[in-house]
Amino acid sequence: MTSPSSPRPLLSVPLTQRRAAAEWEALGVVCPSCHGRLGDATEALICPQCSATYRLTCGIPDLRTIGDPYLSIADDVNAAESLAARADGRSFGELYASYYEGNAKVSPEQVARFTHGVLAAADRAGATVETWRDGGGALPANARVLDLGCGTAPLGVVLAAAGHQVIGVDAGLRWLVLARARAAAYGIDLPVICANAERLPLRDVSVRAVVGESVLENLTDAAAGVAEAHRVLQSGGMLALTTPNRHSVGPDPHLGLLAGGWRSPEALQAYARRTGQVMPRRRLFAPSELAKVMRDGGFRDVRVLLPRFTDTQRAGVSLAANLAIAGYHVLRRIPVVGSVVMQIAPSLAVVALNE
Repeated sequence: MTSPSSPRPLLSVPLTQRRAAAEWEALGVVCPSCHGRLGDATEALICPQCSATYRLTCGIPDLRTIGDPYLSIADDVNAAESLAARADGRSFGELYASYYEGNAKVSPEQVARFTHGVLAAADRAGATVETWRDGGGALPANARVLDLGCGTAPLGVVLAAAGHQVIGVDAGLRWLVLARARAAAYGIDLPVICANAERLPLRDVSVRAVVGESVLENLTDAAAGVAEAHRVLQSGGMLALTTPNRHSVGPDPHLGLLAGGWRSPEALQAYARRTGQVMPRRRLFAPSELAKVMRDGGFRDVRVLLPRFTDTQRAGVSLAANLAIAGYHVLRRIPVVGSVVMQIAPSLAVVALNE
């Protein structure tokens, strides 16, 4: 699957979404606590069944029950509103980079690396969809898809551009404002919800697929997230994810340290302090661990796959790194050798089918 066509110079969709409770209900959205129907209130959604009230920020329902691991809810709301307020006249990439302005905990090198990654993400998302498809995870036309831990929604934009009905969910309001900005640059009105993967605000058997890039490792409870994905999937649906490989010998996905998954938490914390970086809160998975958490969550047909690097991802890396990537692309296609490469590959993809 190719990435969507070039973004438009001006936003053609407002960042602030306007949807009534009836529209959210049509998308399968319910109260995350009791799965009751939601009703409208002033700048909020309410659940008559359990009396819960859920705030709207920039029109985004805040249906979190756990919160954000890096910011308080108040700080996250402020960050989301600040991003929305300064969106005019900025490209998506400029708006994303502006989020880190004045943050002494994130180095300029990290900002540059993060921004490069987020701009390359649409190409990577297209390649990821192809990897899932090759592993038996093809989507039917016009499928309803939950983009789990959508972040800035490169995957959601790719799937929406292909004609699927996509709902983006993330635990960070600030990322959802950016997701709307990315989608708006392509003329896509992407519905987004702030919620936790461990307690999804969706009806049972309401979506055809749950997909996500680099989300499983960031969950407070990965097992609960997989079980929730299983709950909301229709019969014959699929959970398709990518996640960093704990046994990778390459650069750590969050800190850049070689073979970060092999090192102790104490060593990683010391490296983060020494380099002025934020220590990630995560759980990385090795291939066998990834398959096990899928099966424990109720999936029986589980396929762990090796994703590929895109040309955009390879741009700007060293000659040695490009040669290593070229070798990886050859070896990943050889069945016996590929199973060995999988043990130390940078990242893993998984397709788990709901029978």
